[in-house]
Amino acid sequence: MKTKITVILSSLLIVGSLNAKDDLFDKNIEDIMLMDSELKADIGSRDGARNYLDSNTPVDVITYKQIESSGLTSLTDVLRYFVAGFNAPETSVADGSDHVRAFTLRGMSPDQVLILINGKRLHTSSLLHVNGTIGRGSTNVDLDTVALKSIEKIEIMRDGASAQYGSDAISGVINIILKGMGYKNVISAQGGQRSSGDGTLAQADAFITIPLDYDGFINLTMDAKKQEQTQRAGEDSRLAPPSVKTHAGIPDSQNYKAMLNAEIVQKNNINFYANALFNYRDSEASAFYRPSSSDSTPVYADGFLPMINAKILDYSVVIGVQGEFADSTTWNISNVYGSNNTHYMVSESMNYTLGATSPTSFDNGSLNFIQNTTSIDLTKKMDSFKIAGGVEYRYENYSIIAGDEASYSGTGSQGFVGYRPENETDKSRFNFAMYMDTVFYLSKKFTLEMLARYEEYSDFGESTNAKLALSYKLTPKILLRTSGSTGFRAPSLAQSYYSQTSSFVDSTTGNLSSQGTFRTDHEVSVALGATPLRSERSKNFSIGSVYQPTKDISFMIDYFYIEVNDRIMLTGDLSGDTQTQKDILAKYNVSEARYFTNAANTKTQGFDIKLNYKYIFANSSKLDINAWYNCNENTIVGSSSQTEKVRVEDGQPADSLRLLTSYEIKKLNLALNFSKYGSYSQMMDNKTYTFDEAYTVDLDLAYNFTKEFKLAVGGLNIFDTVPNKWDGLSGAYYGSNGIKPYSRYSPFGYSGAYYYLRASLEF
Repeated sequence: MKTKITVILSSLLIVGSLNAKDDLFDKNIEDIMLMDSELKADIGSRDGARNYLDSNTPVDVITYKQIESSGLTSLTDVLRYFVAGFNAPETSVADGSDHVRAFTLRGMSPDQVLILINGKRLHTSSLLHVNGTIGRGSTNVDLDTVALKSIEKIEIMRDGASAQYGSDAISGVINIILKGMGYKNVISAQGGQRSSGDGTLAQADAFITIPLDYDGFINLTMDAKKQEQTQRAGEDSRLAPPSVKTHAGIPDSQNYKAMLNAEIVQKNNINFYANALFNYRDSEASAFYRPSSSDSTPVYADGFLPMINAKILDYSVVIGVQGEFADSTTWNISNVYGSNNTHYMVSESMNYTLGATSPTSFDNGSLNFIQNTTSIDLTKKMDSFKIAGGVEYRYENYSIIAGDEASYSGTGSQGFVGYRPENETDKSRFNFAMYMDTVFYLSKKFTLEMLARYEEYSDFGESTNAKLALSYKLTPKILLRTSGSTGFRAPSLAQSYYSQTSSFVDSTTGNLSSQGTFRTDHEVSVALGATPLRSERSKNFSIGSVYQPTKDISFMIDYFYIEVNDRIMLTGDLSGDTQTQKDILAKYNVSEARYFTNAANTKTQGFDIKLNYKYIFANSSKLDINAWYNCNENTIVGSSSQTEKVRVEDGQPADSLRLLTSYEIKKLNLALNFSKYGSYSQMMDNKTYTFDEAYTVDLDLAYNFTKEFKLAVGGLNIFDTVPNKWDGLSGAYYGSNGIKPYSRYSPFGYSGAYYYLRASLEF
């Protein structure tokens, strides 16, 4: 890694950017809209939309046309598909993490990425990842609540931004821009299946736009998808004869989404705007199969497979008004309310303690999160600088509601134990923030941006952070840029107040044990050494360059270094070292316990290299090539379990490549994409196992039969690449011949090729 960094830093002196001017006079409205989507980005500075190649910090843009030609139906997969360094494994037999996927940027934690919609903070899921998955111990935004057809573009800022946008923006910011005025109505449908004959997907969506006076609009998007499960589990050697029982793969789910985006423009230069998100998801995945035993015989003579069902309701509403004073100062007042509810139910299960009287279906309780953010922003542009400032007030509430008594009494419902009355919580906090963002145009070549943000949490005190970003036009074709900032992330309410006691099967002994996740102030946690949580603190540095020799070629290279102190992690499962500790564990009827702690410091460094190339042939056909290579290295400094150390440092690909090509000729559009996923490792039974790098190829072939009707066929991972299995590990649960033959860390899943047919109609 150090050799790579040296080479990259040396090359920064000879690469750079474009001082291109957008020639609009020869373009129609559709061309102008497409160019805007490709070249303009609002994120990264409150200086207004600018050519993303001229940004002071690394910014990337994914357009709606790229999304539509990908064959993808979820936002999580879109980002994994287009963004090198974005990771989102598909887990199974991991409780709630099967239903809400964790994602990372630059190998960092899911809760260190901030998600915005139209520049406004989107609330996180109520789910806390507590199992052995990538993102363990974190909450994140549920990206699959957003309907793809509503998106105009996605802006990715690859730089620390806590001084701009507040907590969570340590590794970067993703801003989802919804479609505005000028788009056509469209309905589309897609159907597909995995190469193994399972995983059938049926999806339909519609985008409806209503134009209003003065370029106002009301846009409504609706999306419905049914996904059937894939099954990639191995045989269960505990059964005679061995057979496949446990489910490992994509879960069964039904997903319904709706998006609203509206703007009402007034004659007096005052605009009212609103957007709303609604999502309901019903998802089902299995736990490990329970073979026949004396405990299960009263209800299931031949054994049983518990099914965990998550019903997720997520919605968000944004209302705002913006205008301009007589002195050209613009103002913006907005309020964002968001809510997420995850309700767990278990079926085809039983409670061993209740024996023959046990029910087979259980209500296991729910998790809830509410966030309300009110903002006032002002912007003023002078001759040589632009200044922006504002205030923000945010309210958050987190609660746990217990399940029915049968779900938690005794051993609890097998597969997923219900939340107990002692787990119930209802906690709130408040956050007040002030920010200042000033851009100085020191010359035509030199731009300096200075940012500062003060925040005060009702539970974690004050924090002041700053950022400095500079860009310099070395030549009209070369831009040099660098930035440095401080950042922070306050512990989430879930990390502070989540608790649960559950039963699990030890993968080594096969014995049933009980473990608990406890708050830091609980008697068990205190006895094991817990102390009150502190906010994470970070430092972020980047240096890079953009080079654009012509309007059709651009090359970007950026090095980044991120240091996080007091990173919050979930401890390993602790059984106690002293008799006093063991006695306290026994008091609460658990054999192992874990809690959140500021476990360690982490360092992340790496680089991104991007190449964009466009070419128009003599026959007016168009070729578009985008290449993106990311390399990053995570290091833990401080105390952590060896399992956690391997997960953080080596559990994700150290490098990745995305090569995206698109070719248009008359009515035909061909998209051919190539992805490389670097090697990764997972620890099991105190030994580290490494999985090979892998390559996938995707193809989409679309034909416009008329200007309004398009038909496409395609495939994701068309050559049916799957990750290699555990090498040298054998066992009933995990191993090359076990129930789960693949690592849950696989960055592209293990369900294989998916082939589809897609049709769309504009009107």
